[in-house]
Amino acid sequence: MVTAILVVVGALLVVSLRSHPTESSVPPGASISGRAAVGRPAPAFTATDLDGHSVAFASYRGRALIISFGASWCYPCRQEYPLLVEAAAAHGSRLAIVSVMHDDLSGDARAFVREFHAHWPAINDESNAISSAYGVVGVPQTFFITPDGVVQSRVYGITTRGALDGPLNRLLAAR
Repeated sequence: MVTAILVVVGALLVVSLRSHPTESSVPPGASISGRAAVGRPAPAFTATDLDGHSVAFASYRGRALIISFGASWCYPCRQEYPLLVEAAAAHGSRLAIVSVMHDDLSGDARAFVREFHAHWPAINDESNAISSAYGVVGVPQTFFITPDGVVQSRVYGITTRGALDGPLNRLLAAR
């Protein structure tokens, strides 16, 4: 019994430490500042996507932005991703999307993004620095960011069109 308790406590400690990266755990060439909260400016970040391109939060200023936290191993994420692909196609340049792959392997994350034919940047957040700044410890989680960079809403587990349409319509109306 004591051994089982120690194993559980140890596992929780490891998860907790991985969810709160230190400054030194942010990968070279990446940066993150701020903490996510609805009604507040979204945490700014720069990172390298799965194709080796730089992604800067600031470059999305002036556009409605969805930041989707997901993973290749996450079944609900497999339900959400096609909805995001459809939204991107329907709204064109009015809407930008960035995926942040949480606790994933780069190869698996790349295959996942390609499987769904997503044509937006996908960052593999191996250090969990971005996930931590956004308060993400489980996926899927989706943040709707106004053109002026404020977190308008945060939704856990979008798996239906109805769950996406409400916050997306409010976001697009916020222009």
